[in-house]
Amino acid sequence: MTGCWDIGDPPPPDHVLVVRDDMGDDQDDDSNQWGRTRGNVDGSGEWKGYKNGGKVYLDWAELVRRWGPVTG
Repeated sequence: MTGCWDIGDPPPPDHVLVVRDDMGDDQDDDSNQWGRTRGNVDGSGEWKGYKNGGKVYLDWAELVRRWGPVTG
């Protein structure tokens, strides 16, 4: 584990490509793993995960608001 982040924390360093939420083990179609996407032209990336049976893309602030704290 590299660190733990929650609401108000800046995104993890670029070398952290995956974080996990506190949901516990993966269940059915949901996963506790969030992968960093390549990012947009302005440098703001998104994090991809699987929740409620579908693929979800969240920006960093929304990810830690909904699923934090996360560890990586």
